[in-house]
Amino acid sequence: MFGLGEKSYLGIDIGTSAIKVIEAKIRKNKPYISNYAIAKFDNMKKSGNEISMDDHIAEYLKEIIRRGKFSSGEVYAAMPSSGGLVVLIEVPNMLEQELNQAIQFEAHKYIPLPAEEVSLSWDVIDEPKTGDMPNQQNSNVSGLGQGKIKVLLVAVPKSNVVKYQNLIQKTGLKLKALEIESFSLVRSLIGKDPGKFIIIDIGSRLCNIILVEGGEIRVNRNLDAGGMNITQEISRSMNISEDRAEKMKISGGNLLGPESNLNFPVFNTIVDETKRVLESYYKTMENAKIDGIILSGGTAKIAGLDKYFSGFFGVKAMTGNPLSRIEYDPRLEAHLNEIKFEFSVGIGLALKGVEEANEKNNNKNNNKNNFSFWKMKI
Repeated sequence: MFGLGEKSYLGIDIGTSAIKVIEAKIRKNKPYISNYAIAKFDNMKKSGNEISMDDHIAEYLKEIIRRGKFSSGEVYAAMPSSGGLVVLIEVPNMLEQELNQAIQFEAHKYIPLPAEEVSLSWDVIDEPKTGDMPNQQNSNVSGLGQGKIKVLLVAVPKSNVVKYQNLIQKTGLKLKALEIESFSLVRSLIGKDPGKFIIIDIGSRLCNIILVEGGEIRVNRNLDAGGMNITQEISRSMNISEDRAEKMKISGGNLLGPESNLNFPVFNTIVDETKRVLESYYKTMENAKIDGIILSGGTAKIAGLDKYFSGFFGVKAMTGNPLSRIEYDPRLEAHLNEIKFEFSVGIGLALKGVEEANEKNNNKNNNKNNFSFWKMKI
């Protein structure tokens, strides 16, 4: 079914309004976009905010793969952040062999499901500065019991994992790894860049707010708000159809400027929730000194949105550029720049495959969980 030759890595992002597929290869030791496709849909079945993982979607995806002539049979896929829990927890500084049990005990304070129904993954992102982590060989290490260890915990209902596993299996592809889309976004938009950033990813129906420090997720929140709310507000305020309102939204006109009479409560909601994210981590807004705001998702294309968020937070807001960490045919630059906002997750997934391959080639694999390559093995 799939051609031989240069190894490629397939990132598939199944959103609430479209399916985005990115295929990447390694050329001259760098990731390179070899193929891509986007297919939007208007009447996809929904279950709440989640796509119904039924035969219809599987056939749709299979057709995209066939028409796009993608060569890879191995898939890196993402589920919406709303489909799982991403939370920063603290546990006492302790011996390494005790850490796993302590984290699992602490995790279930945040998870309303029975342990057997949840898949957990975690990574230590901050350790006490008073001493190195204790190890199995030396239980008297200085610093034992002092300070706290910060752990980023991811919990996903096993039923959600099975849905994606079944969907990909029906297409004839192999699910190599599955992750929550927040990690894909950070990989494509920030990587391991130093500094503190807020990613505001505004999709069709959901908004994902991610606080990132030193390339690591610190806080992740989701809002039931997105581009659809903006389209509906334009339609209602101007008494026009939603189709016409959608075209007006993406036309390039500044709907947020002082000359516009439109008001978008959804943006106020996003601003308020972003402030709460900062306050929850830094305790006060005075201490929440971030280096910038990165806008992502299809709604990031709205003219004036960067200035809108800059005005509220007093820092530079910019549209994220997932193309900055991957190479591509320069002849495609104009077209890719038009659609790049919608491919941040897909590119992040394809980069996962490339980076894992590089790690394997460099013989640097280890058994430690690492959320830059966080994956749920199926």
